[in-house]
Amino acid sequence: MSESANEDPTPAVDASDTSSGADPIAPATKPRWRRASTWIVILAIIAAGAVIAWVLSSNSSSETTDTVAALNLTEVERTTLEEKTTLDGTLGFVAGDPIVYAGSTTGIVSVTAGTNGTITSLPAEGSTVEEGGILYTIDEQPVIVFYGDIPAYRSLTTRSTDGADVLQLEEALTRLGYDEDGDFDLDGDFTDATRDAIEALQEDLGIDDTGGLALGSYVFFDGPIYVAETTVGVGEAINPGTPVIATSTMPSGTVTAIAGEGDVLAHGDTLLVVEGNPISLFVTDVPFYRTLAVGSAGEDVSILKASLTSFGFDAGETLTADDTFDEATGEAVVAWQSAIGAPVDGVVNIGEIIVTGDPIRIATAHVGVGSNVTPGSTLFTPSTSTSVVSVQLPAENQDLVVLGDPVNVVMPDDSDEPGTVSSIGSIAIRSPESGTYFELEVTLDRDGAGAGLDEAPVEVEIVDDRAVDVLAVPVSALLALSEGGYAVEVDAGGGTTMLVGVEAGMYADGFVEVTSSQLEAGMRVVTP
Repeated sequence: MSESANEDPTPAVDASDTSSGADPIAPATKPRWRRASTWIVILAIIAAGAVIAWVLSSNSSSETTDTVAALNLTEVERTTLEEKTTLDGTLGFVAGDPIVYAGSTTGIVSVTAGTNGTITSLPAEGSTVEEGGILYTIDEQPVIVFYGDIPAYRSLTTRSTDGADVLQLEEALTRLGYDEDGDFDLDGDFTDATRDAIEALQEDLGIDDTGGLALGSYVFFDGPIYVAETTVGVGEAINPGTPVIATSTMPSGTVTAIAGEGDVLAHGDTLLVVEGNPISLFVTDVPFYRTLAVGSAGEDVSILKASLTSFGFDAGETLTADDTFDEATGEAVVAWQSAIGAPVDGVVNIGEIIVTGDPIRIATAHVGVGSNVTPGSTLFTPSTSTSVVSVQLPAENQDLVVLGDPVNVVMPDDSDEPGTVSSIGSIAIRSPESGTYFELEVTLDRDGAGAGLDEAPVEVEIVDDRAVDVLAVPVSALLALSEGGYAVEVDAGGGTTMLVGVEAGMYADGFVEVTSSQLEAGMRVVTP
């Protein structure tokens, strides 16, 4: 083996050496391969770069879209913002004046004697004596009834001086038809015409026609006299001022039924029952101060008739809308008395109706079943039937509210109830616990709101300021700019956002009022 056998079998070939007997590699062959290889590498690098760039570009776009999609976006709202002050309050009822068992500001009216003598006749209890009728007799001399406000205090004859009582008499005689010729001048002057009219009346009554009226032989009364009770007996001697007839009775004695504490009573409800006599509540400003019977006239009669109609006791639709107690009124009263279990007599006596200005809630009952009541007994301490909220308004907040302002009351169950400021105290109260404050009262607007709650803690929200119909975003969407001012980050679409400069206004309930010409309701802003 020759020495050349261990060497590279492909020896390097110098393209310029021709001494060996081997054929040379065409000079063009090797360079062409190298050039092609080079371009392939370059193209591969370019292609790879393009792929990488596309991938990077694709990845970058995907990340941007995912980032925007992952943001918390909230719509810009057009709304009303309110700044509120919240105060603690107590829900309950306001106590009213005690209800006293009186039924009348004047009590039971009695007709008293005007002269000495012996009672020789009396009207039947339950009867009504009208104008021109005989009320009773003393020493067989009748006492005649005339209508008028001025009491009978003297004898009236042609020798009497002029006076308002003479005018009352002339008006009464005219009503009774004793001035057919029109001779009365109705001037309070007792003339011959007055004397003649009295004589005619006396003849019709079958008594001596003296033409005059002695003291004690007549009475002036404000209307028909209902004889509820005779307080003297026939044959009994009397003196001037002795009560002869009581114009009304008033139930008194043992309470057999009564409304309970917490009960809410309205017009027509029964307050209590005294030995079978129901005492009814009428919600009105008109007092029921007298007996109401056939012949009575006045505003109290008008209220009674309207009430009987509303209670459903005008089945025949015969009650007229006026102030006269007629036969139809008596029939309706009988139907009402029968329905409530009252003695049926067609007459409304003093004490059978107690009046209050508003429906009441029984806060405290001072009597119970078995108690004895008489005129003057305190029956109940009522409270308003509507729930109210008592608030201590700090002196520094006195200018927050005025009477009639609407407020919101947060109830114990966190529900909201609208209310109205119904009372603002004018006297500052100082307390070690509460400082200086004014008493504020809020009435709940909704009927029945707060029913069953008393002394319950609530919150009262009072509006300090209000921005109406403004654009608002959550406060957390507001960005403070390093150069000053504020902006919000708005969803610009296509997976992008942009900053929009805004002017901040009112802050309330976690929102802020924003103003910008580039911002509209419905746009979405980024919130953390």
